[in-house]
Amino acid sequence: MIDSIHVSQAGVEGPSPWWLKGGAIFIGVLGLLSLLNAVSLALGGIAMDAMMGEMDPEEICAEDEDTEECEDFIESIAQFSSMPLWDIGAAFSALLFLLSIPTTILLWNAEDRDMALKFAWGWVFVHAFSQFYITHEFLEWYGTFFDSIPIEDFQWLTQFTSFLSYGGVLMCELTLAAGLVLISYKTRPPTKLEAPSAFHVNNE
Repeated sequence: MIDSIHVSQAGVEGPSPWWLKGGAIFIGVLGLLSLLNAVSLALGGIAMDAMMGEMDPEEICAEDEDTEECEDFIESIAQFSSMPLWDIGAAFSALLFLLSIPTTILLWNAEDRDMALKFAWGWVFVHAFSQFYITHEFLEWYGTFFDSIPIEDFQWLTQFTSFLSYGGVLMCELTLAAGLVLISYKTRPPTKLEAPSAFHVNNE
């Protein structure tokens, strides 16, 4: 039976700072990608509004055999261009970029581990929420878009796309969380306490 814990007299080797620095590099790269995504979403929303402003549903559908279906299709495109996804998605991406700056600095300096990890977890939370929001908003429109297409054989595609989209986002966010858990574990404060091996217990 183990009845004691020894305190090592040898020097305690601290965790490698490159675990935190590696996290800093990763979040820094994702932060730059978030900035590009914010710009693309903002420009995409402006381009969609400009395109829809030049479209006349009555003129486009005038020669179509089924005018009502054509107008429904144009209306679904108009709904896509007016979705808050463009503005809110761009705002989320910009927030991720701004949040990545202090997170990257704290992780790279590796001076305040607890604060750096709190910022990192906050960044992961915002990233997960934004990705699920964007995916949800897009799939909501996607379902409406397919409802406007009278092709019953392809109606299953909306459920299949939803499964893949939500599943992909979930796997991505779980991977980010798992990586941060690993960094937290590898950078935990060292200790001099040593538990004696069970294989060397003296039963006398």
